[in-house]
Amino acid sequence: MCGLSVCLTLAALAPNTAWTAAALVMGGALQAAVQVTRNLALREILPPGALAAGYSVMYAAVGAGYAATGSLAGALLHFVAPSTAILAGVALTLALTALGAWGEGPRRPSASLAGSSLADGEGGAVSTAGADGGRVVRLRDTRAERPPIHRGGDPERRL
Repeated sequence: MCGLSVCLTLAALAPNTAWTAAALVMGGALQAAVQVTRNLALREILPPGALAAGYSVMYAAVGAGYAATGSLAGALLHFVAPSTAILAGVALTLALTALGAWGEGPRRPSASLAGSSLADGEGGAVSTAGADGGRVVRLRDTRAERPPIHRGGDPERRL
């Protein structure tokens, strides 16, 4: 997001159309990387049953962010130059990015392996210390993940 913001700043301050186009193309490439990163992070955090809802909320938040920055820039166009309105949108984007990073906090290890003292690579059993000090053994799914799209179907085979 910081790289994307730099590209938008360059596009706002570019001296001619060629530099503006180059900054926007580079920003678009970085935006694609941001979307892939968000999707992979969400897939890592959420259980498979909550992915659809998680993606919906994520894309709604992204749409709200676009609407907020676009509305801010549009409202400012009556009072300032277009480049200044774009820079205000960049500042809002960076502020929302910082707020989101702060809200997410540090990444925590997966709950199934947190506190594990024994992880069996072959059998898939994980032994962890229970709340009362006793041992709790959980089975872990060790099957290889299927390809994301199997013969054009969805990976969870729910459709």
